[in-house]
Amino acid sequence: MKDSGLSKFVQATMAFLTGDTDTALALKNERLAKAAIRGQLSALEGQLVNDEVELDLANENFNKSFTPKTLIASQEGYIDNLLTARENLTKAEAKLEKTKKTIAFLEKLSTDRF
Repeated sequence: MKDSGLSKFVQATMAFLTGDTDTALALKNERLAKAAIRGQLSALEGQLVNDEVELDLANENFNKSFTPKTLIASQEGYIDNLLTARENLTKAEAKLEKTKKTIAFLEKLSTDRF
């Protein structure tokens, strides 16, 4: 017997019952976590392209609202259009930035933790 007071049989049995189960669970969780991160990164790469297109469109719409091709019928309407276009541009910029930050976070997590 070892100093722990347990026979080799009991130690081996305990290792089998606890250690291997914990290790197996950890290995499965690692595979699942890696797959989740890879899947999310793939989806975010597509989202990044969509966000870039949305930002280009918002920027174009802002420029169009600033310099309309038709006579400004209402000064209030002109200002409202400018403010709405600016708000949409700001939202598109924030959305793109959020997607970029999420991608960077997941890439760093993937390299630092696995």
